[in-house]
Amino acid sequence: MNRHKAVKSFIVTGLFLSAGFSLSALSHQFTIVNSNSEPMPNMVVSLTALVPSPEQSINQPKGSTQPPIEVHQENKQFTPYITVIQKGYQLKFINDDDITHHIYSASGPKRFSFKLRKDNAQKDMVFDQAGHISMGCNIHDWMSGHVLVVDTPFYAVTNNLGQVEFDSVPDNEYQLDIWHPQLQIEDNKYSQKVSTPLSDSLTIQINASMDDIPSQQSLDDFDFLEGY
Repeated sequence: MNRHKAVKSFIVTGLFLSAGFSLSALSHQFTIVNSNSEPMPNMVVSLTALVPSPEQSINQPKGSTQPPIEVHQENKQFTPYITVIQKGYQLKFINDDDITHHIYSASGPKRFSFKLRKDNAQKDMVFDQAGHISMGCNIHDWMSGHVLVVDTPFYAVTNNLGQVEFDSVPDNEYQLDIWHPQLQIEDNKYSQKVSTPLSDSLTIQINASMDDIPSQQSLDDFDFLEGY
């Protein structure tokens, strides 16, 4: 099992306005473990309603009125390594280094390529299509990062104990997705159906191996030419 540094778990909740869907007062907890029953940190967990109602509004994005999520380039690395964002929200790229970066998307539903010069240069972008986007830097080829765009307000990243927790989830049928770019399974994703409210916390075992996260450091570091 990969032992990289865990990202702090967070909770995202949404609001179903349709009278046909009641909000559960329960907290829904999921624990993700590997084939050896060891906790899996840093796994992205999301719940997507299988039968959304046309009357309901699931915390719809409000464009620029919402604070953007940030991806930093710091010490010639993407920070965080994995960024999760709801479809329709804004993502801000910020260069914290004193050198130029040339960020590009290596794959995924949104293709981009842009330079971020030193002194906190920034680039804003809205992601309007769900999917996985892998990123690199044309100058520092060891840099790698990932953006996962989800079409649901219910998503979180597992903590050191492999746990996530969701509040205010409407009673419904959902597809539960568990994703990580190093998860060795089709589309790097495990899926199953779940129904809320849960009668108890749910432990899910992933019987697939995990690759190591690539090293985010060059063996022969350099400062790129100012004129780039």
